[in-house]
Amino acid sequence: MKALVVYFSRNGQSSRLAREIAKRCHADLDVIRELHEHDGWRARWRSGWHALVRAAPPIRHPTRNPARYDLVIIGAPVWKLGLAPPVRSYVQQFGAQFKQVAFFCAEGGSSDERVFTALGRACGKRPIATFTVDRKHLPPAAHIEGMSDFLHGMHLQ
Repeated sequence: MKALVVYFSRNGQSSRLAREIAKRCHADLDVIRELHEHDGWRARWRSGWHALVRAAPPIRHPTRNPARYDLVIIGAPVWKLGLAPPVRSYVQQFGAQFKQVAFFCAEGGSSDERVFTALGRACGKRPIATFTVDRKHLPPAAHIEGMSDFLHGMHLQ
């Protein structure tokens, strides 16, 4: 099964998980990038506003075509207001091309199910597997068992 891991990360935690997943299941990797990447309070305010109104801001065109993969594994941070807007943009633009999906998120909690539900709705598909890592389990040794279960659920390990 040919897999693509695609993710958005603001602080690096989703990025670390995405790289680890891609390495362990021999998948290709792509990053979701905002069209206008900025740091600072204005960018955070704009991102928060986009999350609040469930906007889909412009993103850069991905380097890999998700239609060429049997499985697209989507990684998203959990924001207080739900799904990170750049991930929403990616899934709305390319979701019709996905054959199968799986989702993972960093710093989950009670909001991870909201993120997974939003992702499923946006792409019109149910995930074959989900994986959440909270802050205390971010170090690889702390989430190895959960990640193994996630990869096994997708038949990638």
